[in-house]
Amino acid sequence: MPHPNRFTLIVDRVAQGTYHQAMSRQVIIEEHEMTPEMARLFEQGRRNLFWFSENAERLGVFKVHRGRYVAAAGGELFVADTPEEVRRLAEEKHPDEMPHVRYIFREKRSRIYACKRIVASAA
Repeated sequence: MPHPNRFTLIVDRVAQGTYHQAMSRQVIIEEHEMTPEMARLFEQGRRNLFWFSENAERLGVFKVHRGRYVAAAGGELFVADTPEEVRRLAEEKHPDEMPHVRYIFREKRSRIYACKRIVASAA
């Protein structure tokens, strides 16, 4: 008679093997020179992120656009149901800009930000 948990054991072995294979792959990190074009795109992305951060509350982004994607580009906000569509809308109006795209969760979520702090010992 087969083991009652045989199917579970087989699935677990397959899942563990797949996980181990995926997590054991070598990661190669390469450093490349920052080209002027890359620097321009990074600066635009940073500028659009700051614009979004400064204007999101005023525009009611977190109240009106929950469950949708938003993009900030060229000092404007774009809204759509998919990331591809919102990026297309932003790039159509501002083709030389790197838009800042993000998803606004349907429900408000708490965030926990952690940082490692070194506390001096009292000794």
